[in-house]
Amino acid sequence: MRHLHRTFSEPEESRFDQEIASPMQTQSIRRKSPEIKRPRRWYRPFVDLVYPRICVLCAKPIVELDLESLCDHCESQITPTTVSCLRCSAPLPVAGLGTSGATKKKCYYCERRKWAFRKAYCYTAYSGAAARAARKIKQPSCEPLAIELGKHVGLWLQTLEHFDAKQYDFVVPIPQHWIRRVIVRYNQAEVLAENVARELEIPVRRNWLYRTRLTDKQGTKTIVERRTSVTDSFGCKLAGELKSARILVVDDIVTSGATAHEAAASLRKSGASQVDIAAFARGVGSFNRKIATH
Repeated sequence: MRHLHRTFSEPEESRFDQEIASPMQTQSIRRKSPEIKRPRRWYRPFVDLVYPRICVLCAKPIVELDLESLCDHCESQITPTTVSCLRCSAPLPVAGLGTSGATKKKCYYCERRKWAFRKAYCYTAYSGAAARAARKIKQPSCEPLAIELGKHVGLWLQTLEHFDAKQYDFVVPIPQHWIRRVIVRYNQAEVLAENVARELEIPVRRNWLYRTRLTDKQGTKTIVERRTSVTDSFGCKLAGELKSARILVVDDIVTSGATAHEAAASLRKSGASQVDIAAFARGVGSFNRKIATH
């Protein structure tokens, strides 16, 4: 159990993203599915003359008419994970253990953890360009990028054979504590949730979940510290009134799964019959690499 005390370092970038890569991952969702490309705006070149679009990751000019916040190169580096745990969506480097011809429904970590949520859907692995994008959308100035990534997640979910948007009644974002919200006045999870809900045509409920206390940032904590930090840190304004609702909770990043678990537990206690998680990125710290080899 010594590995449980290793630190989950979200900014970590390593060769793991190369290990989990497959031929299916060489293209982004936008390239694989022409039907989800944004309509080309005839007036865009004229607007660019006055307000040129700049990629938020590499600071190079964006020349493609159907891209808003990322250049073609950076956008192509953010690809969906194709081999992942069927329960927590942790990327797996070995084919046959996850979504590609899965022979195992849980990863090494899930077999030792009881989640309050039924399943997690994470668009990509937290590494490379995806990790930089995930850090950027935490900034209010990068809200357009959060909108764009939220649309990507919503469109990607519709391409999954085992995902059915009709099974959900509501989309609920992971909330901020009211003190942090007053200071920042921006919640990237809420922006993602609004755009995921719009693509899936599901009502979004922004205020159903709330933080019962102000917690420290999770970025450099160990697994045990993360669990302790967020334990009983969520409440639901509709306690006992959800009446078997089926809910899709949206967050920007899932790393240890502690936040997702506590949020789902609060909704389940309030009467929700099913809670699933959708997120832009799944953490791939050193612990994920270790469990994927078992």
